[in-house]
Amino acid sequence: MNILFISYDSYKYDGRLRELIKVAQELGEVTFITRDEGEESISGQHILYTGSGYLKFISFCAKQAKNMQDVDAIFIDNRKGILPGYLAKHLTGATYVIQDCRELYDMKSAAGIPGRIGCLMEKIFTRHSDVVIAANAFRAKLMVKMFGLKKRPFNYENIRRLAYSSEKRARQVEQECQEFFAEEKFRIISTAGCDMTRTTGKMIEAMKDLGEKYELLLIGESEEEDEELAHRIIQYYGLTNVKILPRMDQDHLKYFIDHSQVGMVTYHQRDLNNKYCASGKIFEFLFEGKPVVTSTNPPLKEFCEKYGVGIADDDHAQAIKAVAEHYTKWQDAVHYFVDHVHVERNNHRLAQKIQNALEEKQA
Repeated sequence: MNILFISYDSYKYDGRLRELIKVAQELGEVTFITRDEGEESISGQHILYTGSGYLKFISFCAKQAKNMQDVDAIFIDNRKGILPGYLAKHLTGATYVIQDCRELYDMKSAAGIPGRIGCLMEKIFTRHSDVVIAANAFRAKLMVKMFGLKKRPFNYENIRRLAYSSEKRARQVEQECQEFFAEEKFRIISTAGCDMTRTTGKMIEAMKDLGEKYELLLIGESEEEDEELAHRIIQYYGLTNVKILPRMDQDHLKYFIDHSQVGMVTYHQRDLNNKYCASGKIFEFLFEGKPVVTSTNPPLKEFCEKYGVGIADDDHAQAIKAVAEHYTKWQDAVHYFVDHVHVERNNHRLAQKIQNALEEKQA
């Protein structure tokens, strides 16, 4: 099977995207289009969109599709892949559309006109896709009614691990970053940046109750106003145990998580996408041997209670203290969990489900 995989996200920074491409590669030969964010193509089948703007991306994908022959399936990554994906189906004559829905917004919670258009596109097109994939069981159940689907989407959890690109790169990162961790601290790491919709303000405020033995690392791309607000909160409480750092590539992120103690995963609950969050960040932390502290969103709470690898509690300071006091116990639970979870097996299960579904379509 020849597959054209279309994503408006970055291969370099997007963990779910990288794993979905591996799933597609189990199904056949894959050509994949992703957005360039200061990276190089990883293979001859990787096409980078180096332009700017979504409309130009659609045009770019159309031009690539016109030059392709014998495309059997279009693999759409997320809602911004829908329009270029279905256009590519028309241009290539592909038989099947496989669609991953990593987000879950409705008209009520959509942000502005672009968000509402995105919701409308999902409602129109998703029901016509041959295979639909959701990011957790909560979302899969909701999507049946939201999109008028005949079958529940396949549940594909964000099980993924970070890996160094090479041993040489690992040594380089250590030389660059080891001084940062010279002072012994109990470090809490969040990869949501200063995103205030991810309750970052509450995280920062919690640090005033934890003291100088603890340190919060906020890593990620941030809106300017969010970063300014984070700095104001830090200044208001006179905090010296919070550090704001830019978005990192996989090599640096792995090193920083490996040298921290707890992963922080929090979301608000004011819309469907956040309430029923599907965070792959949890697995990135767990595969580095780090327990997690999360907000009380239903999927996060269920996960922590089921596997005992962290605490779901909106009182962040209390939860962090509880983990720190019995840290070895929490680490043991994490090690037991990761010994029984396999990224490759998770990918293979989804590939088999997709293969079986497409074969049923042929019958």
